[in-house]
Amino acid sequence: MFERSSRRPDAVDFARLACVIAIFAAPVFVILAGSVTARADGSFSLRAWGYLFDERRTVIRALVSSLGFGFCAIGVAFVCCVLPAKTIARSRYRHVAVAEAVLLTPALLPSITFAIGVHQLFIRLGLVDSWFGVLLVLSFVSYPYMLRALVASYDSIDPAYEQCARNLGAGPIRTFLLVELPFLLPGAAAGGSVVFLVAFADYFLVFLIGGGVVPAFTSYLVPFIRSADYSIAGALSIVFLFFPVVLFVAQDRVLTVLLRRRGIPV
Repeated sequence: MFERSSRRPDAVDFARLACVIAIFAAPVFVILAGSVTARADGSFSLRAWGYLFDERRTVIRALVSSLGFGFCAIGVAFVCCVLPAKTIARSRYRHVAVAEAVLLTPALLPSITFAIGVHQLFIRLGLVDSWFGVLLVLSFVSYPYMLRALVASYDSIDPAYEQCARNLGAGPIRTFLLVELPFLLPGAAAGGSVVFLVAFADYFLVFLIGGGVVPAFTSYLVPFIRSADYSIAGALSIVFLFFPVVLFVAQDRVLTVLLRRRGIPV
């Protein structure tokens, strides 16, 4: 086992940390400053935040729709990837890497390469201009991240645990819930974070499949960026950034509590 270093952080370490924080925080401060700046003369103004308050119903509707895409895409990706991930991790077939590469294709190719084909297929199935159709296409392009995370999780699970559970009389479902799922949670959380970001922040596929009818936060944000109204775009971007950060912090807390209750060190 690796032991933590006993060396205390020095000034160089703090300087490096400060540089990293500055790199990521600087754009946020620029956006925040822009959201309270008047468009005409650059003076202080809360016009953008007042606009968001006046249009709060539309903003909340778009935000809830995008959050729904993110959470539902996580669920769809997890359900669809559990069995393939277990098969890939446990299989000794020499061509399993080829099968995994095929399943990872949506993440390896630009979305435009298959978006048009998916659009034509969804037209025939009657799924365009619908919330469910947008969810399906977002789940399709984001599931490889969940698949890869679950494959890594299954690689770390000793098959003997499952065999012991079966010997004690547990069925497949009980074995999965009590033995496999606790070990899969960290990987599922990591993969789910990426799936959520892809589904929550996508604009092109939402516009293509949703046809401008399905509400989404990105569909509400992009027109303000194109119109060069950076004060409102900045305010919307702050809201856009706030919710994923809060959700990821909450996810980390909940996951830590669940794993500790299971006796798994974190």
